[in-house]
Amino acid sequence: MSAQQLDVKKSWQAIRRHRLIVAAVAAVGLLGGIAYGLAVPAMHTATSLVVLPPPPATDAEKATQAGAQSIDTQVFIAESEPVLKSAGQNLSPALTTDQVRDRVKVTAVTQDVIKIDAKGQTAQESMQLANAVAGIYLVYVTSAQNLPGDLGKKTGARVLEQATSARGGNVFVHLGILGALGALIGAAAGSVGVLAKARGDRRLRMRDEIADAVGLPVLASVSSYQATDRSDWAYLLEHYSPTAVEAWSLRKTLHHLGLDVRDGAPVSLTVLSFTGDDKALPLGPQLAALANSIGITASIVVDTHQEPPGSSALTIHLVVVDRDAPHLADAEQTTNTIVALSSGVVTAEELARLAVAAAANDRTIDGLVVTDPDPTDRTIGRVSQSTRRTSSRLPTLLTGTARRTK
Repeated sequence: MSAQQLDVKKSWQAIRRHRLIVAAVAAVGLLGGIAYGLAVPAMHTATSLVVLPPPPATDAEKATQAGAQSIDTQVFIAESEPVLKSAGQNLSPALTTDQVRDRVKVTAVTQDVIKIDAKGQTAQESMQLANAVAGIYLVYVTSAQNLPGDLGKKTGARVLEQATSARGGNVFVHLGILGALGALIGAAAGSVGVLAKARGDRRLRMRDEIADAVGLPVLASVSSYQATDRSDWAYLLEHYSPTAVEAWSLRKTLHHLGLDVRDGAPVSLTVLSFTGDDKALPLGPQLAALANSIGITASIVVDTHQEPPGSSALTIHLVVVDRDAPHLADAEQTTNTIVALSSGVVTAEELARLAVAAAANDRTIDGLVVTDPDPTDRTIGRVSQSTRRTSSRLPTLLTGTARRTK
């Protein structure tokens, strides 16, 4: 089975669902950026300006052409290996040619002025390097002789501005920039990882997807009740107090199924759920507790064991089926049947296998109830797929997402 294709909306929903993972990876990137900033200290930058000698020309037009042609040549000369090597040798401590090349950048400010930016671990170091490169460059362009290994004198008066101050080097700004960059890279990497994982995830999360898988409507969406032992189940049956939204959703479900009749013949309901879907198991007891609270006597049947014993107007049978091979032959026939499932647990194939098993058992599934719907889900699962394709998008009230604390 091929993986579901992700569009922009689904991609954003996947990132929101796994935002903690993305945040964790971003935090790792932040710490990595700060660690890199501590290992590579902030660099100071100093600048010196050099005025180029006037180009030889006989008229104004030649002067303009020569000046335009010479500026790139002068920048190339200033960044050449002989100049950088000699400048590095004149420093204390001396720097190699590669070190100087990494720290120096020469640019043309105008057709007659070049700017030499030099970096250093201290302000003094950056100023010395900028002035050294400017001095060696001047000697090189004004001398007809080859540069010796050690030059201590500058010829000509072509320095427009010596480097007397440095900028940058703020540790906090340096760490902040690298930390933010690391966090951004980490967030991007985390998002890519989440999307890669979501691309192969075939579990159903949106209510419209769940409804479309078997062509059945979603009758209600409620929050699950966290029950881990017998005392929790007993407390659920005796003291369950749903929110107003959940109570209305469950009551509408009973009404839709015709199970809210207080007088008349007893009725029954089978609530199907899948193994491993622990959040869907409490739906039957939740319906029973609500029915009792509105005057409809209800009881729970699990494996033919009924609690509490005696006759009831509504009997709710809880049936848990295997995901790969659902079997309903041993389940008692009831007035109605619904499927309870939580968001992001069941695939379309598993839900379809259950529908086929129900049809083989002459059982009609009347609808679906989604527990703990996805917080980003704005669908309702009650409109047919063909209708959604031809109708305009309208705002939808999101119900059944309130969280309850015990």
